[in-house]
Amino acid sequence: MTGVRSAGLEFGVTRRAPLLEELRGFLADAEGTVGLDFSFGLPRAVLAEAGALPEDGWVEFLAWFRERFGDADAPGMQETLRGWGRRSRTGGVEHKRRTDAERAANSPYSNITRYQTLHGIRDVLAPLVEENVVSVQPMAPVEGVPTLLEIYPAATLRDLGLPDRRYKEPGPEARERRERTLDGLRRWGMTLPERFEEAVLDDADGDALDSLVAAVATANAAGSEFEVEGKHYDPVEGYIYI
Repeated sequence: MTGVRSAGLEFGVTRRAPLLEELRGFLADAEGTVGLDFSFGLPRAVLAEAGALPEDGWVEFLAWFRERFGDADAPGMQETLRGWGRRSRTGGVEHKRRTDAERAANSPYSNITRYQTLHGIRDVLAPLVEENVVSVQPMAPVEGVPTLLEIYPAATLRDLGLPDRRYKEPGPEARERRERTLDGLRRWGMTLPERFEEAVLDDADGDALDSLVAAVATANAAGSEFEVEGKHYDPVEGYIYI
């Protein structure tokens, strides 16, 4: 582990568009494997109602999503997806993917996740995959380029038996939960310089800690050669590695 800086500090920008541009460049030039904490797909039932189930797989879905929501904002995308969800054969409003249900994750278009999903798929994944400069496991593997995969820190924390709630807030109790998690990551095998430990513990938003947990999930996935649990994986929807 060499750092726990935010993207804004790393790239020296804070506005969304230039930050996403810098992120795309970073990912295209990355070495090895990178875990990203946003949904890489949408629920099959919603895509079916939209008439957008891809015949040729997930890469086709990316192109459709980029075109369909090219000018959309996150609330507008959310309302469109909710409408398709209501009209789907299974009913409901905010559907989950198979992997979301297994990992106890939110719907990709909930109030919590809608911005990450829109900008992650449209502005990060779609252009990188179209340019063929990244591999995306397990849906679109490519040799000789950086590998991207979807992670969800809360699910990894649960898998490790570590606190997965109420560590993203100020106060001594939340800091103690972050400290317990940091101890657990050390037991897992993570080595972190002391100056980074204090930064992780002092970050009441929990983003620095999440980045460490994301590194664990990414290492686990690479160590397993990106193996998936078949019953929890839909090649159109995507897969969360823990």
